[in-house]
Amino acid sequence: MTSSRFQPGDHITLRNVFRGRVQTVYPSIVVTDTPELIATWMPVDTPVLNGVTGDKPDPSGRREHLSADLMVEQSWTMVPRRWHTAVTLRLKNPRAMWSLWVFCNAGMTDLKAWYINIDAPYKRTRFGFDTWDMFLDIVVQPDRKTWVYKDEEEFAEAIDVGIFSESDVAEIRATADQALELIKANHPPFDNVWANWRPDVLWEIPKLPDDWETV
Repeated sequence: MTSSRFQPGDHITLRNVFRGRVQTVYPSIVVTDTPELIATWMPVDTPVLNGVTGDKPDPSGRREHLSADLMVEQSWTMVPRRWHTAVTLRLKNPRAMWSLWVFCNAGMTDLKAWYINIDAPYKRTRFGFDTWDMFLDIVVQPDRKTWVYKDEEEFAEAIDVGIFSESDVAEIRATADQALELIKANHPPFDNVWANWRPDVLWEIPKLPDDWETV
């Protein structure tokens, strides 16, 4: 039932879906699921899927960035990898147009960054939740005193190819500004309480669902 709430410890899947096609797949573990806050956890080494240009890594081991024009053409390949960026706690008001990703080291002893991700309100599914990443992000240092906007070039590309209208752009930038103010102010639920949160030691790494591409 897509209307049922998930329980702490449940394995779910967070997906980015662009115009009816899955673009990223993030298996995750539920921390809390309430009308005001959905918190999920993704440990290092979680198997994930990402949409990329082409299907082979370049010599550096990375795959080519998925450009906005190829997104419009629905021209991407889903490739598997392991989540390695950081242990990630993802916090979102399901109605909001942004989420907060708390990046920590593998031992959960060192907060690496607060990451504001501009994304669509959650749609509850039988897998977990679907959203859509809107390109623009903000990386906030652990002390919340300094920050930098990220992926501005990709955001500009998306505007150029018509993914966003002028009103969309204004809303996205306003959302980013509002989110930044909440984080800077250490405003609950996006506050330091979560910097001290620890996962259940019995939780296992979540797995990819078999029919992840079904929308």
